[in-house]
Amino acid sequence: MKTLSETLERGNNNFDLIRLIAALAVMLGHSYGLQAGSKMESMLVFTHRESFGSLAVYGFFLISGMLVSASFFKQPSPIRFIALRALRIWPGAIVCALFIGLIVGPFFSSLAFSAYFTNPKTLPWLLHNTSLIGQVGGVLPGLFESNVLKGFANATVWTLPVELNCYVIVLLAGLAGVIGSKRGTLIWVVLAAAIFAMFANHPPAFLPTGNFFVLPLAYSFYPVPFFLLGMLLYAYRGSVRLSWIPAALLAVAYVAFRFSMVSTILLYPAFAYGLLWLASANFLKKLKPKHDYSYGIYLYGFVVQQIVASISPSLNNYLAFFISVPVTVALAALSWHWVERPCLSRFRHRTAVNTPDTLATSKASGF
Repeated sequence: MKTLSETLERGNNNFDLIRLIAALAVMLGHSYGLQAGSKMESMLVFTHRESFGSLAVYGFFLISGMLVSASFFKQPSPIRFIALRALRIWPGAIVCALFIGLIVGPFFSSLAFSAYFTNPKTLPWLLHNTSLIGQVGGVLPGLFESNVLKGFANATVWTLPVELNCYVIVLLAGLAGVIGSKRGTLIWVVLAAAIFAMFANHPPAFLPTGNFFVLPLAYSFYPVPFFLLGMLLYAYRGSVRLSWIPAALLAVAYVAFRFSMVSTILLYPAFAYGLLWLASANFLKKLKPKHDYSYGIYLYGFVVQQIVASISPSLNNYLAFFISVPVTVALAALSWHWVERPCLSRFRHRTAVNTPDTLATSKASGF
């Protein structure tokens, strides 16, 4: 039986594999809604509450809460923390937005090139989606007009500003000196959760918080509490023991009471503990990916699926998914090797000697 503390040690977990599976699960979930005539998603049918995509996003945020807390605790430099978090999110997102807006958009839009680029929606879309400020996602003029979801090319990026806001919570906790403290983190998380719950019921119109306090469409819960849970788990990492027995009991209990009133109470603990146990499982280590393509898959998956849907709208959603995956992985590989990793590596080489703790911060996000 491992502790979470042991699992969080670099090279001793399966977080990269879980994030990879989660990114592919997001694509699988989207395949039901992007291909015309698809049935209701199988995970939604099973849980009656959550989809492949929503559970994957919860997993991203849970992992992120732990790893981002670990990043600040190991190297408590606010400037370094901000730089690493920015370099983990923005370079890949900027290149993806430019790829969609400048290449995919004009080629798959029903408008002529000149009309597309002079359309009043195009430039704002590029500005919002490269800066991740304001209304990210959104529609591009004339794009994918024959698809089920007309105009949308990167619907997944709504989570990125939410993730960035969560980083601010960790930064403030670090500046307050509570990261790594059980009592301090508990108080901080409870306070943050109370504020979140208050504004979730009454979203503040006077703050540019985007979707931070908004219940996402087709979600039954919010991603942010999973990030806060990750922060709390990191503080208590030495006390959290991971074993297949509690994971199995929680899973069996959920399945047994799936149609009862307690199903919701059982679903999220079963999901969270099961994910942590899988992260600690030795039998999965052989499947650990050599490179971290999960973020690139998350960024490019939706637009590739939209392209496939525009070319072959009558395809079975599973076939469309399997066609989309290799193309998406290829784009994710280019993003990782040419954009994401070089930006992180250049910053690390210029600011510090590479130590195990320093290297660990390069993947300290949900993706």
